Amino acid sequence: MKYDVLIVGSGPAGATAAYILSRNDVRVLLVDIKRAPGVPVQCAEFVPIQLKHKFPEFFPKDVVAQEVRDMVHFTPWGEVVSMQSEGYVLHRDRFDRGIVERALKGGTELRLRTVFLGFEDGKVWLEHIDTRKRYAVEAELVIGADGPRSRVARLTGEHTGSFLATAQFTFPLRERVSDLLIYFRDYIPGGYGWVFPKGELANVGVGIDPHYPVNVMESLRRLVAELTSEGVVGKEVLGRTGGWIPAEGVKRPLRGNVVLVGDAGGFCHPITGGGIANAVYTGAMAGEAILEGDLEDYSEESMELFGSSLNRAAEKRIKYMKTWDDLRFIIPRTWIAFEEYWKEE
Repeated sequence: MKYDVLIVGSGPAGATAAYILSRNDVRVLLVDIKRAPGVPVQCAEFVPIQLKHKFPEFFPKDVVAQEVRDMVHFTPWGEVVSMQSEGYVLHRDRFDRGIVERALKGGTELRLRTVFLGFEDGKVWLEHIDTRKRYAVEAELVIGADGPRSRVARLTGEHTGSFLATAQFTFPLRERVSDLLIYFRDYIPGGYGWVFPKGELANVGVGIDPHYPVNVMESLRRLVAELTSEGVVGKEVLGRTGGWIPAEGVKRPLRGNVVLVGDAGGFCHPITGGGIANAVYTGAMAGEAILEGDLEDYSEESMELFGSSLNRAAEKRIKYMKTWDDLRFIIPRTWIAFEEYWKEE
C-alpha cells in the first residue's frame, strides 16, 4: 500500500493537513488511535476569531457553543484585569469531526484504532490495536500530528519533555457568563484556572506544572469549591477530562521527509496552553508547502510565525515559574494580559 502522505493524528492539525492535500488530489492516509475523531475532548475549547476568518468553512453553527469578547483575570491580590479576546468556545468534538469529514470528502483514507509504530526499511509500520495486526505502508512524506507526546517526534529527533498537567470538569452555570474567566491562585502552581462558558454550561479547569508537589485534581477541587461558594457554577459534574500541554516551545518542525505540526511540534503556548488555532494553521501550512514542493518553506514560515513568541513564553516559564511564592511579581511577567509580559528584559 503506497500513499503520497501519511498523517499520524486526526486532530485539528492532522485533519487540516489532510483537508488541504486531499482537495488537491494528493493520496492521503490519515491514522489515529481513537475510536472516532474529536473524542475524547481534552481541552478548554476556545479559539480566537481570526481562525474563523481564515477557515470559515470550519465554523458551521452547530460547532460554536458561545461567542466571547473578553478575557477577565482574577489575581490573588484582588486586581481584576480584562483584555479583549474575541473568539469562540467550541463544541470541540464537532469541530474536529467536521474537518475530518471534509478531508474524507476530498478522498482521504481514514483508519481509526491504528497506532504508528515506527520506521523500518523505508516503510512505516502501523498496528490495528483491536486485532493486533501489524503491517507496513509506503509514504513519500509523513506528517506527525500525534499530539503532545508525539511518537513521530520522539523517533525522529528532539521532542517535548516537559508538560503542564490539566484537569477539567463541565458544570452548569448558575448565571450565564459572557467572558472567559481566568484565575491565578497559590494552589494552582505554575499555571492558572479557567471558566470557559458554553451557554448554560462551562468548562472549569486548571493547568499546573507537575514539578510542584501538588495533585492537579486537588487544585481543580479547590477552584471548584471557590467557584461554588461564589455562586458561579452548580455542583453537578456533567463531564470530566484532562491532558497534557507542551511546555518547551517549538521543536524542529522538519526532519527529512517527516513534518511536525500542532502539539507534536510544540506549537502550543507554554503558558496559556492555547493550541487549537496553531494546530490548524500549522496543518494548513504544511499541506500548502507539500503541494508547492517546498518543505523548507514550511519550516521557515512556521518558525517565523510561531517560533519567537512560543519560545519566548517557554523562556519566561523557565525564568519565572519554577517558584510560586511571589505571585504579584511572577504573574504580570508571565501572562499576556499584563504590560510587564511584553517588556524586553
